[in-house]
Amino acid sequence: MSGTLATIRHEANIAILSIDDGKANVFSPAMAKRLQECFDEVGPDVGAVVVMGRPGIFSAGFDLKTINAGDSAATAKMVSMTVRMAMDVMTFPRPVVGAATGHCIAMGALFMMTMDYRLGALGNFKVGLNEVGDGLVLPIFAVELARYRLPTASLISSTQHAVLCDPEGALKAGFLDEVVDADSLLDTALARAKRLSTLPNPAYRLSKSNLVAPVRDRILSTLEADLDVS
Repeated sequence: MSGTLATIRHEANIAILSIDDGKANVFSPAMAKRLQECFDEVGPDVGAVVVMGRPGIFSAGFDLKTINAGDSAATAKMVSMTVRMAMDVMTFPRPVVGAATGHCIAMGALFMMTMDYRLGALGNFKVGLNEVGDGLVLPIFAVELARYRLPTASLISSTQHAVLCDPEGALKAGFLDEVVDADSLLDTALARAKRLSTLPNPAYRLSKSNLVAPVRDRILSTLEADLDVS
């Protein structure tokens, strides 16, 4: 599986997308391209999609090797490809259920925010936005996603103060909607996806668009400014 970065299988009308680069599931240009391909392959007629990581890790964020190499053009390409892919996931016309199989940090946590229902596995895992703590500027797209998904009470601590949570803390902070034992994570995600898959289009698609399109438009309109900072 690690050689393909992400794979798709189906259970009835539910597509299960599994992310696995064999390491920390970082968002590189290749990962962004592969995830875009997966959603294009699934298509708009599916009932719902479940997105999950490998055991112990959903994603550790952007590929730090690219960032630390000092090539600003390569970093800008990586960020642009990843954010645009994430915006397509956020506006996907069918329900998308995220299953955080472990650590879900930085861009991993932001990617999870684009999904309609978010579950996490209980365990010794960290969830959140650690950018400021690592001396990195939290970009506009990250702030906009945090405003969209996190409650006001946890917004400052989660963004400006780089607080990382365990899964139960992530539930309280708004990063997740539900936490379950790791052994039951996939079954629970499938159950939630099956329930959501009964919501009919065009009612679901248009209602979702009315909610998320303004967030997407704000993020895409400021992406060039983000890339200048990166």
